[in-house]
Amino acid sequence: MFEYIIGKLDHVAPDGIVVETYGIGYFIYMANPYRFQAQVGQECKVWIYQSVSENDLRLYGFISKAEKYLFMQLISVNGIGPKSALSILSLEDNNGLVQAIQNENLTFLTKFPGVGKKTAQRIILDLQDKIVSYEDVGQEKPSDNRRMSDNQPNYITELEEALASLGYSAREIKRAVKQSDFTGVETTADAIRVALRFITKG
Repeated sequence: MFEYIIGKLDHVAPDGIVVETYGIGYFIYMANPYRFQAQVGQECKVWIYQSVSENDLRLYGFISKAEKYLFMQLISVNGIGPKSALSILSLEDNNGLVQAIQNENLTFLTKFPGVGKKTAQRIILDLQDKIVSYEDVGQEKPSDNRRMSDNQPNYITELEEALASLGYSAREIKRAVKQSDFTGVETTADAIRVALRFITKG
């Protein structure tokens, strides 16, 4: 299974992008591919998911690891395929998506094409307890709120990038990093959970 691809961005299409690497152009389906428009002709890194069926092989791409994780979580829900998941991500409101699942907001979820009330309920049921762990699927369940150790600055960078990919503002991120209690946190995923709790509590 491919994790990501690095190559020259050849061109952008309405439903995806073409990345050339070692003389081969790969078409990658994406939500809002024009986010990459400024990188045409330049080297880019795209996180990818390979979908294989009896008569088809497709690559789906994402602008960040966090966005790919959200996609993977969505397609794990019965009734949500890759196309539906991309449609949901195309709103570019990952922060709103996470909060809608956490807060059981059916109105938010049912505004996406192909997502009716029953499908929205399945999304909430399947993902509510794990959607905050978008940074790494295999992490442990969240610990109590603790302050992050000062000797692990890489966690802060990864945390800021993950929160930014979910749509939080620079001000919200700075406040969460500065004021959340990260004591004893050992993984980036745990740090993200702590920061999200802080932000959602206002």
